[in-house]
Amino acid sequence: MENESINLYKKNKYKFPGQRHNEEVILVLRKHKIVLLPYALQIILLFLLPILFYYFVAPYAFPALLEDSYQKVFVFFSIIYFGFIWILIFIIWVDYYLDIWIITDQRMLDVEQIGFFNRVVSELDLKRIQDITSRVHGILPTMFGFGNIRIQTAAEEHRFELKSIPHPVATRRKIIELYTNAKENDRFIFRDREDD
Repeated sequence: MENESINLYKKNKYKFPGQRHNEEVILVLRKHKIVLLPYALQIILLFLLPILFYYFVAPYAFPALLEDSYQKVFVFFSIIYFGFIWILIFIIWVDYYLDIWIITDQRMLDVEQIGFFNRVVSELDLKRIQDITSRVHGILPTMFGFGNIRIQTAAEEHRFELKSIPHPVATRRKIIELYTNAKENDRFIFRDREDD
C-alpha cells in the first residue's frame, strides 16, 4: 500500500533547471493540501466581514450607511476590499504551489517561494545525509497522513526540513533507500578508481 501511495509523487519525465544529464527524478513533493484549510477559513471570514458589518453593525453604529448615497460608497470600498482578498488568495496559492521538494537518485532540492519575487533553492547531496527522522504529530496529521521529515547533514548547523508532506514515513523510507543506493554507487566508483 505504501509503495502505491508514494508513487503518486513519482514523476518519470519531470525536468528542472540544473538537472544533471545522468540524474533521474524519483519524487516530487508538495505540502499536503490540508495545510490550505486554515487559510480557507480565514478567507471565508474575510469575505463575510463587510456583509456582517453592513447588516449587524451599520444599522446601530452608522445608520447613515443605509442611505442610498452612502450605500454606493460602501459598495465601492467593499469591491476594492474584495479585490485585495483575491490578491491574497493568489499569493497563498503561489506560495503553496511553488514550494516544492525534488528528490533525485543523487540529491535533494528544496525550492521555497517567498512572495512573488523571492525564491530560495537549497541542495543536498544524498551521500551527506547523517540522520533522517519523520514525525506525524497531532490528530489532523494522523487522520490525513501528513507530517514532517527532518534530515540532518554532515554539517552540524544545516538541516533540511520537509514540512507537512503526505506519507512522511513512506517518503523517509524511500529517501533512506536512495541514500543507501548513492552510498553503494559511490563505493563502487571509489573501488574502480583504486583498481586503475
